[in-house]
Amino acid sequence: MRASPSFVQAVVAGSNTQDAPRVNVGTSLSFDNPISGGNNSFMHMDVVVSRPFAMVDEITESSPAAEDGLQLGDQIVKFGNVEISDNLLQRLATEAQINLGRAVSLVVMRQGALINLTVTPRRWSGHGLLGCHFRIL
Repeated sequence: MRASPSFVQAVVAGSNTQDAPRVNVGTSLSFDNPISGGNNSFMHMDVVVSRPFAMVDEITESSPAAEDGLQLGDQIVKFGNVEISDNLLQRLATEAQINLGRAVSLVVMRQGALINLTVTPRRWSGHGLLGCHFRIL
């Protein structure tokens, strides 16, 4: 089996703010197949890299958000099924409400690095289901 050089190619999909940059990552691989007399194959994978749409600008002490590891300045890339789009505040609130008591995946940008967290919207002694405020970017 002979592996040819791998490549990484970045492609920005569209100019609409709802489009996320798309990065194509592929590996080219060639090998000799005695049954077919030789064959070349190509593996191609798309990875969508979203951009932050909100920033955490307030977290109440002992809130679900604080207990689950959210920090001031975290930039929200994805909250459950919510990514950058219209009606973000309404969609964030709805996502928290439908997942009351259940862990929700959260992707944040923190000091330039993407971090995967899990937060659980829940009733507590303070305001809201998470106890934090977001500022739309």
